[in-house]
Amino acid sequence: MRARRHTHSGLPPLAGTPLARFARDLGLVALTFVVGYAASVYWITPRSASGESHAVPRVLGRALDSAKAALAAAGFRVRMDGGRPGPVPSGDVLWQDPPPGTTLPPNATVQLVVSEGPAPATVPDVIGFALPAAEQVVEAAGLKVGRADTVRGGAAESGVVIATRPAPGNGRPRGATVDLVVSGPPGGGS
Repeated sequence: MRARRHTHSGLPPLAGTPLARFARDLGLVALTFVVGYAASVYWITPRSASGESHAVPRVLGRALDSAKAALAAAGFRVRMDGGRPGPVPSGDVLWQDPPPGTTLPPNATVQLVVSEGPAPATVPDVIGFALPAAEQVVEAAGLKVGRADTVRGGAAESGVVIATRPAPGNGRPRGATVDLVVSGPPGGGS
């Protein structure tokens, strides 16, 4: 008896095999991934799908939330790089990279640095200075001269700063006062 060969009615020989079904399923998974990825990119950043480059808006000096919103509306992502003391109020954008007006592709990252407020002023060492010179140095450091107390009977020359309150080297908020202790004429009494 002879074995009979079965032919499939018009189908290619591999169409019903497990390998063919695996290849078909793998193709469907890949197609689903590509369509899903494209849809999610468009949904998250609709401007990035268009591919057109545009200028980075100026966000320097703006409140952080406002700056983030402006950059997102322009199709950019934001990366924070901490905070630093600066001349703008605390919480406002002190620095941005790339700078305003730079043309970038959609979905590019713009780095922001937020101000921590003005840097504290350091109390200068004016010990040994004559009172008028010491006052000028203190004011040039961004501080104000408070009281100038005179102490009599010291060994120092009269009218010379012998101490500061707070001591030299301490940080103070800009515009804060520094009291000076000045030597008075020798002798006792008040």
